[in-house]
Amino acid sequence: MCLMKKQTQAATTRLILDGEAFFGTIHDALDAVEQSEPSPDTYVRLAFWEIEHELLLVRAPEEVTLAEKLRAVADAGHRVQLIMWCPARLDIRVQKGQLSENVYNTNLETARQLGGYVGQDDSGGSIEVLMEIYNGWNGSSVHQKMVLWSIQGRLHALIGGINLAGFYWDNEAHEGCFEGGMGGVPLGDTVHDSVLQLDGPAAVVVEEEWLRRWKKRYYTTQLTGNQGPGTTPISDPTDYERQPRARVRDQPRGREDVVIATTSSESYLGRATDIQSLLVERIRRARDYIYFEGFIFSDPTLVAELAARLRAPNPPLVIIMVPMPYEENPFPFDYLNYISFAKLALASCDAVTAKGRTVARQDCSRWKVNESLNAWSTLRSVTSTVTNRWMEKDSFTCQPRNGAELSCPLLQIEGFQGGVRLYSPVRRPDSRSEETAIYIHSKLALFDDDVAVVGSANFSYRSMVYDGELSAFVHGDGARRIRETLFRHYNMRTPAQWDADAVDDVGDLRVRRTGVLRLELEHFDRRIPSVKDPAYKWANHTFF
Repeated sequence: MCLMKKQTQAATTRLILDGEAFFGTIHDALDAVEQSEPSPDTYVRLAFWEIEHELLLVRAPEEVTLAEKLRAVADAGHRVQLIMWCPARLDIRVQKGQLSENVYNTNLETARQLGGYVGQDDSGGSIEVLMEIYNGWNGSSVHQKMVLWSIQGRLHALIGGINLAGFYWDNEAHEGCFEGGMGGVPLGDTVHDSVLQLDGPAAVVVEEEWLRRWKKRYYTTQLTGNQGPGTTPISDPTDYERQPRARVRDQPRGREDVVIATTSSESYLGRATDIQSLLVERIRRARDYIYFEGFIFSDPTLVAELAARLRAPNPPLVIIMVPMPYEENPFPFDYLNYISFAKLALASCDAVTAKGRTVARQDCSRWKVNESLNAWSTLRSVTSTVTNRWMEKDSFTCQPRNGAELSCPLLQIEGFQGGVRLYSPVRRPDSRSEETAIYIHSKLALFDDDVAVVGSANFSYRSMVYDGELSAFVHGDGARRIRETLFRHYNMRTPAQWDADAVDDVGDLRVRRTGVLRLELEHFDRRIPSVKDPAYKWANHTFF
């Protein structure tokens, strides 16, 4: 049974932004374990979608690979345990040469390099690996990202959006000088991401989810298998019962309310869509502002809930950050972000232009977005897989009181006046350079300075419904601190001042300064993905 959701408390929470800081934090954590006296309650546990054994960890003046550092921890007499996603064979066969196969090869090589390692000089340390098979819906993955380290029973955790791979290397200034990130113009090898560090009882809850997954190494919990090639063999299945487990009584007292929530489709009766449910709850309760950032904002349920709030009296301010759309994007994210943008703008704008006509909302007796049936929160409808797979037939209709009805597909809307806009982070390198748009890989949401959400779950259908995900909902002062840290990162002030601080052109920013750009309709790619790229001929919006 998956974790689903659990109310707990953290002693402390801290937002970590971007790869340089995250990988430095991991370096320090491994250093602390390495220098500790060996004991059963001192160990390192990792669980990631992708782990590159050659990933560089830097903490000046030291530069060391992840594999070297993990072996050093084992040589010092400590147990190191890794869980990595093992993509399904069918996935690899269908997507030959694509993402699943690349991740499989990367993780398998890491397993071969590290699995079964025994610490030098009879230290008692070791490295064990589970290549985990995720038996969720077809095409799904286990996308959770966790670092756990315990020193004499005192447990710490990192959860978020960053994998242990070179792609995620970037600094907080997003200078694009680490050969990571997205390289297409105008992105310039940048990537923005977020991680939450927490300890206290909340870290124990995260470890409970890690242990649930680690159990697959010992017992048959799924009809189609638990583990893939590269998994470290075991001699005694009962060893699972003797695995060290952090105890709540040994942790610092919790001071900040936290809910740890998951998505999982591994067991139909035990399915979890609690991240989505909690986000819907926060959208409905928000009074002042709602903020989302990620490379995709497309889950139909979240979009529908936001649109409902925007149509209601006294709606909260809505801020959504996505990467700047770009021509070389190999994924359909820009298209899907446009569909969401159109629906949210129509729920909040003063007027719309389509088919050469501009119509004001206040002059209409009917103003409606027409969609495929959204039967319930976790299944859009049969038409999502048979017709209207990319929501290309979703349309808008309005009836002016003194004029002809106006109706057109969302893809043919020509403009909006007022209403919600999407934004992108940008950096102005110098006075002669073009802008550098900053790619967002973060999965972070904020509600009224009351709740902050940080984790592995994208705001897409697959992350809300069927991938294996884990996110933390931080309440109270911790949420406010997270918002302040994030806004400083973008050189923005408060939610109320966000649009005033945003710019229409990167030239409005000071040199070597990060800021936020307002996106307009013309920024977005509105070509249907299956028409733009044959690779998506048999896909639909639920795959992303």
